[in-house]
Formats: sequence, structure tokens, C-alpha cells
Amino acid sequence: MKRMMLVAVCAAAAVMFGCVPSLQPLYTGKDLVFEPKLIGTWASADNKQALAFNKGSDDKSYEVLATDENGAVSKLDAHLVRLGNDLFFDTTVKDADLKGDFAKFHLLPAHLFTKITLSGDTLTYAALNFDWIKKQNEAKKLALRHEVIEDTVVLTAPTKELREFLRKNAGTADAFQTPVEFKRKK
Repeated sequence: MKRMMLVAVCAAAAVMFGCVPSLQPLYTGKDLVFEPKLIGTWASADNKQALAFNKGSDDKSYEVLATDENGAVSKLDAHLVRLGNDLFFDTTVKDADLKGDFAKFHLLPAHLFTKITLSGDTLTYAALNFDWIKKQNEAKKLALRHEVIEDTVVLTAPTKELREFLRKNAGTADAFQTPVEFKRKK
């Protein structure tokens, strides 16, 4: 039963977002950072996507309302981590635009990792690239603990290994998706 739930979550994340789910977080309590400049609403150039950042339940987390191109809104818990010179978000779904509890019972709180840059009123993000991870796995070059469930690579490595892997690959071509740019809404 747990395997079926994990398959549902991971397959949905990989197909819908092209992201790589992880069972473990990228952060520990001591290495979280909080950037107050993120608080507010950000929109894509075409205004089809939006991110609204609010302070989370503690001093170093965010609650994010993410609106996708179809108008569906998901509530995310987000934690910001600095690895070397790079910033990463670790997000989990807090509440998705799902109809009925039955669908929600099939979801596990997988972590998704996104590399971000913040420059003035411009926020860019690039999710860890599912296709790149899959190719690394197929070539037997994925030096990170994981499981393949159906056609989805699910990261199972502990936090320390995840951090080292992202630090090492932060500048690797194709390791992250094409960045999406958001502008702060006034």
C-alpha cells in the first residue's frame, strides 16, 4: 500500500513538474536561512504563474501559495538553504487543489529541490531536472541513493548526501531545468 502511494506521488510530481522527489529534506534546523526580501507576491512574465510568499510557522520557513498556469493553487511549506554560493528551496505540499480526501490520502510529503536566485525585484528558480537525473541513473552515474519506482527516480539519500550532491552539481549543465523568472508585484 505504501509503495502504491509513493508511486502515485512521484509519478504525479515527475510528470506535472518534471521534478525529482526526495524522501528526505535538504536542510537541518541549524542551516536554514530566511530572506525577508522574498515576502510578497511574484508573477511570471505572462502572469500565468504566481508565487505568494508569507512567513511560515517558524522564524525560518515560508508558506507559499503557488498558482500554476491552469489557475490551480497549492499551499507549500518552503525552507531556504544556502549551499556554498547557491540558494535552494526545499518545498513540500501543505495543501493542494485536490477534490476529496481520498486523493489526499494517497500523497506522501515528498521534498522537491529548486535552485533560486534573487536579484532586486527578480526571482528565478530552476527545479532539479528529472530528465537529467533519469539519464544519470540509466548510465549508472547517479552517485546518490535512490529507488526507481515504475519509471520515476525517487531520491532516498540522507540529508547530508543530498546537500553534497546539490552543492557538487549546482553548476552542472542540464542538472536543473531552464530557469523561470518572476517579477515582484507592486
